[in-house]
Amino acid sequence: MIDNFNSGSKYRIMVCITPQRSCERLIKAGHDRAKEMKGEFSVVYVNKDDDLHKHLEEHDILLELFNKAQAQGGSVSILSGKKIYETLAEFAKNNEVNEIIVGKSLRSAFDNQQVINPLKKCVERNNIHVNVID
Repeated sequence: MIDNFNSGSKYRIMVCITPQRSCERLIKAGHDRAKEMKGEFSVVYVNKDDDLHKHLEEHDILLELFNKAQAQGGSVSILSGKKIYETLAEFAKNNEVNEIIVGKSLRSAFDNQQVINPLKKCVERNNIHVNVID
């Protein structure tokens, strides 16, 4: 188990990002929600097994996003897996996450059919809420 959260934290939020600057809004939403719930947030990026050679620009964007998350008190995890939604669901379950924040983007892998809907199905049995931010 990868534990990115303080063991005493009662409310845990996982913020799922892709290498897009627009994900800053998701980090802000995670930070604000964690503050509201007196909990913690962790920013998570899934590197698909067949996608290890990202462009340098995407690495730079991810680094910027990770730095922003850490500056706001969040932790960061880079995961690897074949199916993004399964990797996210496993991390959420293993870390006793209460809420997952994802972004709705037409350009992103996080579209409803590939990630969001399957993720919701995987985590609903563990009482984890998925919050989709436009």
